[in-house]
Amino acid sequence: MSAPLDLFAACAPGLEPLLAAELAALGALDARPLAGGVAFRGHRRVLYRANLECGLATHVLVRLARFGADRFEALEAELAALPWERWLLPGAPRRVRASAHKSRLHHTGAIVERAERAIALRLGDAPQDDEERAVPIALRLVRDEVHVSLDTSGAPLHRRGYRTTSGPAPLREDLARALVIVSGWDRASPLVDPLSGIGTIPIEAALYAEGRAPGAGRAFAFERTALLDEASWARVREASAAARREAPPILGRDADPRAIAASEANAARAGVTVRFEVATLRAAPALDAPRGAVVTHPPFGKRLGAGEDLAPLYRALGACAPRGWALAILTADRRLGMRAGQDLATAFLTDAGGLKVRALVRRSGGAR
Repeated sequence: MSAPLDLFAACAPGLEPLLAAELAALGALDARPLAGGVAFRGHRRVLYRANLECGLATHVLVRLARFGADRFEALEAELAALPWERWLLPGAPRRVRASAHKSRLHHTGAIVERAERAIALRLGDAPQDDEERAVPIALRLVRDEVHVSLDTSGAPLHRRGYRTTSGPAPLREDLARALVIVSGWDRASPLVDPLSGIGTIPIEAALYAEGRAPGAGRAFAFERTALLDEASWARVREASAAARREAPPILGRDADPRAIAASEANAARAGVTVRFEVATLRAAPALDAPRGAVVTHPPFGKRLGAGEDLAPLYRALGACAPRGWALAILTADRRLGMRAGQDLATAFLTDAGGLKVRALVRRSGGAR
């Protein structure tokens, strides 16, 4: 068997430990959280699974090479010597991007030009011009050291493909999944989002509970490279589909009928069963189950509302979760978030739409 690939999965800041655990469960070797992602090793099957089944990663990269170069001639010679035929298909569209930090070679346009020429020389081809299907290749220069990577995902992995209808301040799919995970929800008891918007949290919860691959409805860049083994990829997809299970009751509620209509359409595209209903937060239903989770993304106070004006809403959120239920909220204002319960603790800090936000969580069984 060939040696494992050197891989890196990028993610939103603060999610690295969660992503490392997710990758380890998929068979990744030596998963190590780093700033901005997780370094790991694995054969092609792990690469395929990481793209298909990771709910927290944004891109999965193959680290191809690392070498020193302080002249363009050296850069081009090193790149031309790499075995590109192992990774790329001759003539297939590709796109090279470059960044440079404290390097003698700092003109990124010239770096890209030399790289494109070197790859074409090695492959003996003239690649097709198709931006949409181009395989991304990244060159990162730091202090005259060149890092070469192949992006096997293409479009960011949080773009699952089910969300074609948006709404005000929508939450990214990977952050929604992270919030569900840190809530401690057991995937067997009910889950409620009383401010569900276009349904991202309930849909991600359903995918998570049912064991559905987040990437089942989209394509990946590696499918257009020499890294693709059709038979192995088919087996990975079949095994993933066979692992599905039934989800518990999941409810999304919102006061806006248009948001509920969008949620229902998004859930149908995702292939999951979630109940959505039009209702205000203060018309919260009686939650009779002994345990469960309230997981939600309330207004941050910087876009959809104004600071303390949202305090009653956050207090009402805290009252939504009965004794024995978990509560998880994502907020940009810790003091405002604590209005939902002084027993909430920070589970992770990350970025969302240009804001620093935190997940505040009270696990199931916590005092109220």
